[in-house]
Amino acid sequence: MSSPVQCLASEIAGLLQDHQARLRTSKASQLTLESYSRILPQHISAALQQCAMVSKEEMASALNFDPGNSSYWSERHRDIVFGANYNAFATKFTGFSICHPVYDDTRMLKCMQHSLRFAMCSELPTATFLFLPNWENKNINAYRALVRDNPKYCTTLGFIPKTKLTYAVPTSWKGVQHNFSNHTWSMDTIAVWKKEVKQRLTDATPNWLQTLQRSIPEAVWEKN
Repeated sequence: MSSPVQCLASEIAGLLQDHQARLRTSKASQLTLESYSRILPQHISAALQQCAMVSKEEMASALNFDPGNSSYWSERHRDIVFGANYNAFATKFTGFSICHPVYDDTRMLKCMQHSLRFAMCSELPTATFLFLPNWENKNINAYRALVRDNPKYCTTLGFIPKTKLTYAVPTSWKGVQHNFSNHTWSMDTIAVWKKEVKQRLTDATPNWLQTLQRSIPEAVWEKN
């Protein structure tokens, strides 16, 4: 960190200032900027924690991480003050994780590539549950090509239709503006894993997938 920690209040103020500055000065698209504030409903993360052994959040920030997970990764280095690990792409994906990255095609493809790499090579049980927007009126989503080309490791569990997709707003975001445009996409739910990892979940809880499906009723589930 560039300067020592002074007090929690000043760190929170700096966190909010950085967030607002990014919204004002970034050259990213409006859609990408808004996605920093688009947070999945808490019941989705809770369902994965309870049903699929998820305990890590690969793409988050001190503003939106789920404290129900044991660890999270942020692209903002200063977030280590709030218990974050820095830069998920600089670390191995291991264990059972949820990943809901910002809506940038390059970033989402990189998330899929990183998840796939460590699902293939990790000696530890590794599964990443990715929530990725499926753009309307786009014939190709780059990450979908990876899913299609790697059926041994990538499973589309289902999707949340755009008419049922909602986002949460943390109550702690006092003073932060979050006026979103209407979304026009559905949300894909993709598991990146080895078949042995899926079997491990089944061995631990035979009906884990059915329970997960009941816990996220707004999703349309594939038959897996």
